[in-house]
Amino acid sequence: MRVLHSPINIAGGAGAISQGLRELGVESTLLVFNERPFERGFDVNLELRDTSKLSSVPLNLPRQLNAFVWALPRFDVFHFHAGLTLLPRKLNLPVLRLARKGIVFQSWGSDLRGRRASEVRYLRSADAVIVGGFLTRRLAPRGRWPEYDVVHPAIDLTEWEPSPVEPGEVLRVAHAPSKRAVKGTDAVLAAVESLRTRGAPIELDLIEGVPNREARLRYAAADVVVDQVRIGWYGMLAIESMALAKPVVVHLDEEAAAETEGAFGLELPLVRATESTLEDVLAGLIEVRESLPELGRQSREYVEQVHGHLKVARQVLEIYERVRPASS
Repeated sequence: MRVLHSPINIAGGAGAISQGLRELGVESTLLVFNERPFERGFDVNLELRDTSKLSSVPLNLPRQLNAFVWALPRFDVFHFHAGLTLLPRKLNLPVLRLARKGIVFQSWGSDLRGRRASEVRYLRSADAVIVGGFLTRRLAPRGRWPEYDVVHPAIDLTEWEPSPVEPGEVLRVAHAPSKRAVKGTDAVLAAVESLRTRGAPIELDLIEGVPNREARLRYAAADVVVDQVRIGWYGMLAIESMALAKPVVVHLDEEAAAETEGAFGLELPLVRATESTLEDVLAGLIEVRESLPELGRQSREYVEQVHGHLKVARQVLEIYERVRPASS
């Protein structure tokens, strides 16, 4: 079986799945539109201009067309990420259907969660649609496309060694928002500033717009990482932080948390907080910071069980085998 992942490597998640598939004997290739600024890795980089600008279309389209012509005869399954495909306006989907290729879409949250069915009609071309958690599955629109498969995001743990730190006098908190409004960054800043004003020993490392290799060094130096306090589920920042054996503070939807614990037979080792409770939660962590390394160890074990790239790749391979004959 030959698989193409494209056209974006969200937080390294697509790359981790592709690597896991290769280790399972699948010929898997990761093609991205561009790499910068976060440097997550790729097999093929088209180096397109800013795809969010209409003015870039005439410059990008020849490269996209060439990539599609190259890919069409080479791959059996086309695995698209974050609601994007190789061509603008998803013009490649009818051709892929005519060519009897397997088509898989994988949502990374906002491209599907809370959308109207009319906004994601392209999913009618899919043979399978993957979502990253039970909350997204519940909030995603329903339509004439396959039922959602829940497959949690993958991380290649061989690249993430645990980095526990001995608790010091000051609680070191890291927060790395991709979008401040979505993550509730204002609440994080306010909570830390309020605690500092009260004389609490706490400091915040706000990590934004830096390459992944730099960001992970800063995660590793923290005692605790705040993911988000607004969305209701954790993302790749939390997964990477837990892989480093860091306790993670995050707002969790209770129903989705219960479904996840039931599916895996384990407890979520995450520290729960909302915008209104974050200050109190951080204050509590200051008081018990000697226990944080043990919570970090539990976090690493959780990631190994739920997000390890080989475990996730096996789930994805089962989906591929549904949408393409085993002989492909």
